Amino acid sequence: MDIKEYFDRISYRGSHNKPDLATMSDIFLHHIQAVPYENLSIHCGERIELNLEATYHKIVRKKRGGWCMENNYLLSWVLKTLGYNITHLGAKVYVPELDAYPEEINHLLLQVELDGKSYIVDGGFGMAYQMWQPMELISGTDQPQIPGVFRFQEENGTWYLEKVKRKQLVLNPSSSASQNVENEVCRRIYLFTLQPRDIEEFRGCNAHLQTAP
Repeated sequence: MDIKEYFDRISYRGSHNKPDLATMSDIFLHHIQAVPYENLSIHCGERIELNLEATYHKIVRKKRGGWCMENNYLLSWVLKTLGYNITHLGAKVYVPELDAYPEEINHLLLQVELDGKSYIVDGGFGMAYQMWQPMELISGTDQPQIPGVFRFQEENGTWYLEKVKRKQLVLNPSSSASQNVENEVCRRIYLFTLQPRDIEEFRGCNAHLQTAP
């Protein structure tokens, strides 16, 4: 696997000799702008493998995208190669229709220890809830980014990622499908703990998410 080939894939031309926050942020931004979140393999009859070589071939050489376990697994290899201290974490993605979190982890994200601080790097969420910069792991502090204002809330060792919702214009509140549209200040995204996870722990949910009805 060739780090220069990866940099060509994401059109990164910056320095990578020093594993600092600025370098990580720049590489991360290039990655999410070049590599889409996509689950097209499921619809094309292709099996999504949690295999780093297969993921590298798909995203870098075939110029495809991937979902969280592909994007973040590849990003973890890139950052480790550049000298960053990486830990895999597992999250449970909030389901708005059920107003609940699932029982088992179904999302891979990365924790990076850098200069005495912890950062969360997640290049595999997509949509309006995709962070554009690494987020410092601190509770209750708004962290504005281009797509909006994100923040973490920590409760008894469980961390919640939220995004502050923009003010919505409801022309006819009485007929709105959501009765609490004005009251929902933040949209929950996922919860996680800081328990280190091995990539093997994601094989079950990786298979389930691409085969369950």
